[in-house]
Amino acid sequence: MLALRPAACSTFVHPFAPGPAMWRTVFVAMVFVATVFVATVFVATVSGADDVGRVSQDTLRVGDTLYLSAQPGLDPAGANPPTEMGAATRLAMRRLQRALAAEGLDFSDVVSAQVWLTDLGKYGAMNSAYRTFFAKRFPTRTTLGVAALPGGALVQIAMVAFAGPKRVIRPADAKASDLPFSPGILAGDTLYLSGHVGVDPATGQLIEGGVADHVKQTLQNIGEVLKAAQMDFSHVVSSYLYLQNPDAFGIASQAYLTRINQEPRPARMPMGVAALPLGSPVEITMIASRKVRQERRGKDQPPSGAYSRGLLNDDVMHLAGVFRREGTLSSQVDSCIAWIEPILQAGGMGLGDVVEVRIYLAEIQDFPEVADAYRRHFSDAPPTLAVIAVPKLPAKSRIMMGLVASQSKRGNGRPSAD
Repeated sequence: MLALRPAACSTFVHPFAPGPAMWRTVFVAMVFVATVFVATVFVATVSGADDVGRVSQDTLRVGDTLYLSAQPGLDPAGANPPTEMGAATRLAMRRLQRALAAEGLDFSDVVSAQVWLTDLGKYGAMNSAYRTFFAKRFPTRTTLGVAALPGGALVQIAMVAFAGPKRVIRPADAKASDLPFSPGILAGDTLYLSGHVGVDPATGQLIEGGVADHVKQTLQNIGEVLKAAQMDFSHVVSSYLYLQNPDAFGIASQAYLTRINQEPRPARMPMGVAALPLGSPVEITMIASRKVRQERRGKDQPPSGAYSRGLLNDDVMHLAGVFRREGTLSSQVDSCIAWIEPILQAGGMGLGDVVEVRIYLAEIQDFPEVADAYRRHFSDAPPTLAVIAVPKLPAKSRIMMGLVASQSKRGNGRPSAD
């Protein structure tokens, strides 16, 4: 708080020789302005909303595939954040709509969407607003409850679109659903799958049992979608394993590896979240490809045995999640990048080929510091980006990163507009 002393005020020259009452008014006004300024700077710094735009591009196009950065449910003009989930969802979707239109595409071209909500209890309101943007076919979707989002947003949404032929993939005996997402979308040789949970297909209800049971049922459900696309788990290149209780990861991993047991295994990213749809303890999202798959890792990096450090399929590489817990946030970012670069190089790529980054943080307030370090590595042509705070990261780390790269990245990048 600013403090004004009479001695400092006495140097002010005013033609009307103000008396004590006027000085009190001036003092109150100056204190109010200073307070508003400090509060504004504090909110902008804590939220990191502006930092996301400064270190990312709205879109990156690789051939027929368009990657879109996560867009928050915030007004680009800077109005107060909406307090209603439906309004916030519409704002995020309109921002994505503009980004798609700038590339000559629209929502009918979207094949995959990721939705992060700070209150999964507002899932219905998000769904109601979200579905109005799609005329017929819905893309695949993964929805997660998280701890916080940049700018204090209630929701943010990232997407992948595809300009070529695509079709919905669903198991032959799947029951009709009025939910606004498809089980799978085949875009060229790539199959995008929605986030799946341990639902019994016969009843449409979550199964009973522990984490291992839910992982097995979830993978069984995913297997049916893969089968409908004439694929199996050997085609999976990327796997995100979301847990409501990250301490159960060991149990979940054991169950996961009973089905994901062929080499090369997909790149994997385990993540604890605040909540999952239907109160499920587990949600799994995958991407599969018909193209040749090859593991890539740095020459000094040992194999994991449970996942590929980097999985190259044709000209696209999916990297396993990387986290660090030692040192400052800045040094943790540097350490993550130092681990990632040899994997990219083993696939004939570099940081300039990264198209998509997910940054998960233990505290959203950490992002401005993370952004400063991140910017040093992606200053020339930053990839698309999503930043999310979750309740707990693996091994008590403060930051975790997941990446996708492409050898043919250097297509058209569109800088963030705000």
